[in-house]
Amino acid sequence: MIPCYVSGKGMHATDATWHFKTTVMATLQSSGLGYDTRYHYYRKQFPEMPADEFSRMVCDPVEYYDKAWSAWQVEQKDHFANADELVTAFFLERDRGFQAEAEVAIFGFDEAGFGSGVNVMRFIHAGKPVLGFYNPDNTQTGHNIHNVMQLALDYPESVTLYRYRDVDEISRQVVAWLGV
Repeated sequence: MIPCYVSGKGMHATDATWHFKTTVMATLQSSGLGYDTRYHYYRKQFPEMPADEFSRMVCDPVEYYDKAWSAWQVEQKDHFANADELVTAFFLERDRGFQAEAEVAIFGFDEAGFGSGVNVMRFIHAGKPVLGFYNPDNTQTGHNIHNVMQLALDYPESVTLYRYRDVDEISRQVVAWLGV
């Protein structure tokens, strides 16, 4: 099974990104080809939660559900100037672990922002393959899909970008890409 980092818009995501991420997580689980590293890590904390509810939960920022967050912030609060630095350090520690474990990344770019850009570049510079998806019907005002498309043009050896119209295409493409 291939460890995968499934990503897209984080804190301010909408149904478009949540549906993308949960579809990819379900595809990874059902195909047996891989797993999402965040899903895998948190499943140990929530083993009894129904799969659909669980996969939707892990799309949210980790500080909303990580069972270690409360103790960690009490222990670390004096090391940071403010609450924003504290939560950033916690998230970054977790996210670095998820990225380090992953051999590939699967990104939903429909609502991509600065965070997605930073994370995709981390994978590119680490020499890890990236599969990205975008649906031109899901893009929001102010979202420049051409910036995303530059990734495939600048890094064709690392980035595969797939334009989709229907979520069923995502599952087929993930299975085909991982099965290569």
